[in-house]
Amino acid sequence: MSKKLLLADDSITIQKVIGITFANEDYALEIVDNGNSALEKAKADPPDLILADVYMPGKNGYELCEEIK
Repeated sequence: MSKKLLLADDSITIQKVIGITFANEDYALEIVDNGNSALEKAKADPPDLILADVYMPGKNGYELCEEIK
């Protein structure tokens, strides 16, 4: 059973790098480009791990962490 990884980052480059990094690993990668979408995804289907950018549209990484806590 693969673990769920949620990536919240507005950089296409970072999204691709993380996608390549975890391509051969046992992770189901979900990618969103803003903090508001990340919070919605995390509430709807909690991931095992969240990687969040500090500076992104909507909620920033700090606000996202605070909301999830």
